[in-house]
Amino acid sequence: FWQVHRSAAEALTEAVQTAIDGDLFDPLAHNLDLYGGVGLLAAAVGDRFGPATRITSVESDPRATDFAAENLSEWLGARAETGRVERWVRELAAAASPTERARLAKGTVVLDPPRSGAGKDVVDTIAGLTPAQVVYVACDPVAFARDVELFQRHGYELTALRAFDLFPNTHHVEAVGTLTRS
Repeated sequence: FWQVHRSAAEALTEAVQTAIDGDLFDPLAHNLDLYGGVGLLAAAVGDRFGPATRITSVESDPRATDFAAENLSEWLGARAETGRVERWVRELAAAASPTERARLAKGTVVLDPPRSGAGKDVVDTIAGLTPAQVVYVACDPVAFARDVELFQRHGYELTALRAFDLFPNTHHVEAVGTLTRS
């Protein structure tokens, strides 16, 4: 999947870079790019915070993960993994040592789920890792609103929101929101 709007990649790169609160961002934390596709948003994070930024991009499609690994090769701290996000974050939460949990709690999660949104299980698991901030890229306002409400139940607050008309002459709107622990 790739956005049809020819400026979408540039617009979303800038939006994600802007949405990340630099005061909350730790390049040495365990930062995540979930539903990472070919690594566009992980690369955006690396471009803003430097090539040693530690970020893991997770995508279920093996070909997209291969492209992500290639696209992220110049960022020393970046890696791409193939896995279903629901399962991958659940396994991460179950296996994380206290040290790794501390690195996750200082981390930033970039979340770019499909139109159906992340859903309760993924939101609950991410919130249980207590990242410093979540930058949520959404293509469906209803799923986004549902997931924001789920994050709010875990003490996160929507602190910034931008909308983009990447599908002119349709009802579709892309949104980028920042959630931080309150």
